[in-house]
Amino acid sequence: MSPDYERVIAQEEKVLASIQEQSEKLIPELKRATAAYLKDWAIGLMKGYLSGNPEVTRALSPVRSDGMKKEFTTVLEAFPAETAQRLDDPHIWLHRVPIPKYELADLSYSYQFEKRSHNAIEAAIKELIGPVASLLSSYGYLNIEEHIDWERGPDGRPQFAYKLPTRAISHYPELNKLRERYKNLLIEYVFASQNLLKALEAKKEAEGGK
Repeated sequence: MSPDYERVIAQEEKVLASIQEQSEKLIPELKRATAAYLKDWAIGLMKGYLSGNPEVTRALSPVRSDGMKKEFTTVLEAFPAETAQRLDDPHIWLHRVPIPKYELADLSYSYQFEKRSHNAIEAAIKELIGPVASLLSSYGYLNIEEHIDWERGPDGRPQFAYKLPTRAISHYPELNKLRERYKNLLIEYVFASQNLLKALEAKKEAEGGK
C-alpha cells in the first residue's frame, strides 16, 4: 500500500505550525524576563561603581547627586519599553524565517541556527545595558575607553564587552530557562522543516518527479 503523502505532509505542516505557535507565545515572556534581568544588573552595576569609587561620590554636589538618582530611575523605568523594541529583531526570532532548502541537508544546521539566535539576543542585551554605562561615565565613575568591561558599538554608544553576568542577578535563572526553551524550539523547528521537506520530496518522486 502506497503512503498517503497528502496526510503525511499535512501532519508535518501541523507540527511545524505548533512549534511556531509555541515560539510566538514565548516572545512576551522572554521580553519581560530580559527587562527584569537588565534592571537587576543595572542596580548591581550602580552599587558596585558607587561603592568602588567613594571619592567620586564625595565630590558630587547634592544637586548632581540628586540628578544622577533621577536619571538612573529613568533608565530603570525605560527598560521594559526599550527591551520590547530592541528585541523586535528578525535575527532573534528565527522560527519566523523559512529555512533554505539547501541548508536542510546540513546535519549541523540546527546548531548553527539556534546559535545565530543566541548570539543576536546576547548582542541586544549588551546594547540595552549601555545607558547605565553612559550615566556612570557622565558622572565620573567610568571611563568607557579605558575599562575592559565596556566598548563602544558601531553607533558610538557604550555596550557591555564580555559574557553576560549570571551571578547575583535574581532574574537570571528565569531568563536562562526561557532562552533554553526557545533554543530547543528552534532545534525542533529545523527538524520539523527537514521532515516536511522529505515528505514533499517523497510525494514528488512518487509522482514521477513532476
